[in-house]
Amino acid sequence: MAITRSKAAAPPKNSGSAAVKETPAVKTGPPTPAQLQLQAFEKAVRLFSEHKFADAGKAFSEVAAGPALHVADRARGYLKVCDQRTTVVKVEFRTADDHFNYAVERLNARDFEKAKLHLTNALQLAPKADHILYTMAIYCGLAGDGNGAYENLKRAIEVEPRNRLHARQDSDFAIVVERFPELRTLLEA
Repeated sequence: MAITRSKAAAPPKNSGSAAVKETPAVKTGPPTPAQLQLQAFEKAVRLFSEHKFADAGKAFSEVAAGPALHVADRARGYLKVCDQRTTVVKVEFRTADDHFNYAVERLNARDFEKAKLHLTNALQLAPKADHILYTMAIYCGLAGDGNGAYENLKRAIEVEPRNRLHARQDSDFAIVVERFPELRTLLEA
């Protein structure tokens, strides 16, 4: 079977200039409300991806009021996330344990400044709480304060002698003892 090519029609010959065939321009009117809503949604998503949650929330709020229901529904979902990210919860620390628990969380996150503040507040409320003294010793050691680690561990052991055994077995305290070998004297007694 032979393959044949059909000849394309040759362009019309003019007197030296090529004929330009103009296609009629597609006339578009002003954007529809749904198109504007979609554009606003895209802008809001960009703000969201830039972690500008307050601005994104305002934009999603406007989009949620638009005519396209599927876009408005998605905007409401994003709006909830924006609200969660911008809502500041005020935590009240009433007891020594409230301060202690938050300090431990901050210590685990290596936010030493807040950990120290809340351990100090906890010790003011409960100066003989051995678990707070013990944790203050760990904080001091991790923060580079060998004397503070020694004094707080000494006090924690005086209040509760079992803290000596606990410190011997505690992996967090092992790091502190490695940095400050003088703490071994408290653990060996």
